[in-house]
Amino acid sequence: MIALAAIWLSVTATHASAAASIPSFSATYTVRYGVLRGEMKLRLSNLGSGYLYETSLRPLGLVSWIRNGEIRELTELAESAGAVRPVNYSATDTIARPTRNTSYQFDEPPGNVTGEYKLREIEIPMRPGGHNRISVHVAVMLALQSGSEISGFSVFDRARWKEYQFETFRNQAVKTPFGDYDTVEIRYASTDDGKSWSLHCASSLNYVPVMIVYREDGKVKSRAELTDYRLGEPESPE
Repeated sequence: MIALAAIWLSVTATHASAAASIPSFSATYTVRYGVLRGEMKLRLSNLGSGYLYETSLRPLGLVSWIRNGEIRELTELAESAGAVRPVNYSATDTIARPTRNTSYQFDEPPGNVTGEYKLREIEIPMRPGGHNRISVHVAVMLALQSGSEISGFSVFDRARWKEYQFETFRNQAVKTPFGDYDTVEIRYASTDDGKSWSLHCASSLNYVPVMIVYREDGKVKSRAELTDYRLGEPESPE
């Protein structure tokens, strides 16, 4: 999935509107990675005092005969003064053999991130404004919703804090199976391995991403395109 970081979260209540909020939604995407295909889903529940956010990815077609399963990630976020912070994170990868489980708990600074990664217990200092690899999606959507300037995030991924360079490109036209959109492109580039991501967020859909592009050394490796979007409390996953 999408990682996002540059320094620490710099979307603050100074620029954020207290009224900014993301309604509950579910979105489905078709994913292509070379000749391989998959389906990704994003589900967000607005809890009033925060959010519950879930992503899932499963292979389709011939590849599903070889490596069937799903990668599911879930995080809870608390909201205060127009900003969100992660409370917890869990992931279950049933495509991996054996099944891989990850879980983190996020204390408020100056607390720690604690949990388990690859059967190893972790305890690492929390960073102010830090996020996990999917809670940052919600932070970005809220920042765009409120018109805040996004200047950076720290993201906790694979049991360590990671940094990415970060750029914003507005007025980007995108065509998807679900429709054509004017988007804000959020582009992230890893500082050490040549990996980058583009998250195209549509203002007409409350800045939900309608296309996600992953690159290695500047070459497109995968593309996720919106095929369905529904407002309201998402149904429980199967």
